[in-house]
Amino acid sequence: MVGFRNLWSGRGGTVQASAHMLYTDLAAAALQPVLYEQGAARDTFGGRAAMITANATLVIRRLKHIDSARARKIAEHVNRLALDGFDAAFRELGVGDSSIARKVRKLAELHYGLGKALMEALSVPHSEIHQTVSECAKRNGISEPGREPLLAAFLLHNATCFAAAADDDVLAGKLSWQLPGQD
Repeated sequence: MVGFRNLWSGRGGTVQASAHMLYTDLAAAALQPVLYEQGAARDTFGGRAAMITANATLVIRRLKHIDSARARKIAEHVNRLALDGFDAAFRELGVGDSSIARKVRKLAELHYGLGKALMEALSVPHSEIHQTVSECAKRNGISEPGREPLLAAFLLHNATCFAAAADDDVLAGKLSWQLPGQD
């Protein structure tokens, strides 16, 4: 009955809808061809998964700055959508059912580890942040060698834009991804 009450009151599905919009946009941003053409991201399955993780980390980080139960639920759903996306990507590649669970578990471990490392890199003083994020990208092999500053510029540009976004827009699933210099 509670589920129907939320549905009728207009509250049902808003968390999931917001998370879905945020995930769809972060995935599209992670797969922008220019990131791969410039070497900011490796054009491999693992490189694309790392970009999904990096972008999800930015979204989840922004949601954490909104201290509310709704923001936490949206962040959980975004994270779950990222992991479900990894599973779907393996299935699209034709990976056998017997090995999908193992592969997804390994990718989930990498997802959480990279997410934690990026969160830490993004929390350093402003004067050190570009270098720290570049080093994090290098340690985790996200970018082509020597191209880590391009990825750092992309991530930090969007983190800055997200910080300026209104909380209500973020909770509604509205974040605009941009390449540096596009604004």
